[in-house]
Amino acid sequence: MENKIRFIIERLLGRNLQPEDGLSAAEVTAAEERLGIRLAPVLKSLYQCAGKEETVMDVFQHFTPVEDLSVEHDKLVFLEENQGACVWGLALNETDNDRAAVYQCPYPDDQWYAEDYPLADFLEMALYYQFAQGGYEWLGALYPGMDDEDIAAVLKDAEQWEKVVDQPGNLIIYWHQDTLIWYFPDKDGGVSETLFASSRTEEAFADMEDRYLFKEL
Repeated sequence: MENKIRFIIERLLGRNLQPEDGLSAAEVTAAEERLGIRLAPVLKSLYQCAGKEETVMDVFQHFTPVEDLSVEHDKLVFLEENQGACVWGLALNETDNDRAAVYQCPYPDDQWYAEDYPLADFLEMALYYQFAQGGYEWLGALYPGMDDEDIAAVLKDAEQWEKVVDQPGNLIIYWHQDTLIWYFPDKDGGVSETLFASSRTEEAFADMEDRYLFKEL
């Protein structure tokens, strides 16, 4: 699992992770001992690979720093929505399980609702979404009703790209040469309001502008 998490993060950052990007095993163990739990291998990998890398941990959604991990309503909270509207956590009897159910709690509600995807899949989605929404500097859009032909061209080509997030009722993300193509699907699976292109480099985004006429935001 560490190799998968490292691969995703290095792909998104466009560079190799360095020791200073992550936490030591001792720092993670100290958090486990403080809370009296064991963290799932996939969460340990996130912290040990990139627990100090701000783009990964805090650029949009807010991953909880390992020293601040805490328990709310019998859930270990590890992620906060970018505007503080909700948090995500794990049941205390499953914190060591990569396939644990992930629960969301909207604030100020105190009710927890299970997500559709287990922890390992949820974290992969969260990492790609982190960079789509804030980790990549260059962002553009196409709009249904205005750019239907351009959207169709992108989605046709996307069949040859890598679909890295596939949540038909929630979020679709493709990876293509330093660019994430993403959208929130409508009830029929099409683009609901906007098709986005988020690029790591100006050159990659220029290619999206030239090829598909994305409009910079």
